[in-house]
Amino acid sequence: MSDGLAGGELRAREHHRFEDDARAAGPLHDATRPDGVRVKVVTVGLELTRRLLADKRLSKDSAALEREFQRQLAEQGSSTELGGLFGPSMLNSDNPKHARLRGLAVKAFNAEAVQQLAPRIEEIAEHLIDGLPVGEEIDLVEALAVPMPMRIIGEVLGVPAKDGAQVRTLIESLMSMDPEVSLPASGALAGYFHGLLTGDALDEGSLFGAMVKADDDGDHLTNDELMAMAFLLVIAGHETTAALITNVVHDALDNELWEKAAADPDLVPLLVEETLRHNSPVRNATHRITTEALEIDGVAVPENTLLLINLGSAGRCPVAHEDAARYRIDRSTTAHVAFGHGPHFCLGSVLARLETEIVLRELTRRFPRTTYAGDEQPKVTDNDIMASSKTLPVVLRR
Repeated sequence: MSDGLAGGELRAREHHRFEDDARAAGPLHDATRPDGVRVKVVTVGLELTRRLLADKRLSKDSAALEREFQRQLAEQGSSTELGGLFGPSMLNSDNPKHARLRGLAVKAFNAEAVQQLAPRIEEIAEHLIDGLPVGEEIDLVEALAVPMPMRIIGEVLGVPAKDGAQVRTLIESLMSMDPEVSLPASGALAGYFHGLLTGDALDEGSLFGAMVKADDDGDHLTNDELMAMAFLLVIAGHETTAALITNVVHDALDNELWEKAAADPDLVPLLVEETLRHNSPVRNATHRITTEALEIDGVAVPENTLLLINLGSAGRCPVAHEDAARYRIDRSTTAHVAFGHGPHFCLGSVLARLETEIVLRELTRRFPRTTYAGDEQPKVTDNDIMASSKTLPVVLRR
């Protein structure tokens, strides 16, 4: 069971059973990633999960994480090369460095800035949906859930539209847990970002353009910091939203709520929040490492332990929610940690919600009789962070 908490071949919500059984069995579970790196997966209730996500003893420091990953990889005779996701971005840093780096990006993702993007998001959604065939089976992941957020985040950050397909392909390879696939993709993506960030064609009005010029009391981003931020913002801004769109559509169809949402668009935000709670697109928060020996719910955890904090089991915590294992949109609260908690709360949460709500409203309005077309539950992404269907076969019906 434990290795199923950190990747593996799973279908649909099969990972829910692993996570919920693990939470019932205890707070910590040894697991081995496909690359052989050993981690402990934390499966506890919602409130303790929140405290742990904000606990300063659980570090996000890139240097400390790299040392432990490389130590374990060297111990088993594997390559110690790590991909760009482990660079010194705001995701992989502690305060005060984290606050400094986050401050450079936060203005582009606050509620006011995101609401100004709403007309453009609606325009892109309508354009993509206009091109979808009606009455025949399509893969909604490939046709809409993936390209939609790539277009949006590309425009916000300054990735040219013509490069979207190339960047998307590299991201998909980078998220693989096979180093022979992920490492070459990481190198290629690094080369692309280097050319983009140093080239004459960079839009100075974009977030990347602003970061290249950023000067906070005379403190410029280093080249390593620029590259790490590029990796983080493009991948996080694309991958998580694509997964959320996929999960919400699947959940609405699977729970016979699609036609209800078509008849009552006010249900769409409720669907989004219940999916975030019940079927979080981010399965585990990204890696942390303990800076000292500590206890989690009475279980001793040594210093320098790699931790994955499970977010899905926290959302389905039976203490926090009545009938927590069921998907219901009539809840008085849908409290969850799908976007994290504490200093590393997801910067793009407002944008992800808005994109998903716009897509779902447009799809249900145009195609109220849409049906799921698969003859089995779809496979789930097989990495230790994300949890979303790899494909979503549907037939759009008016």
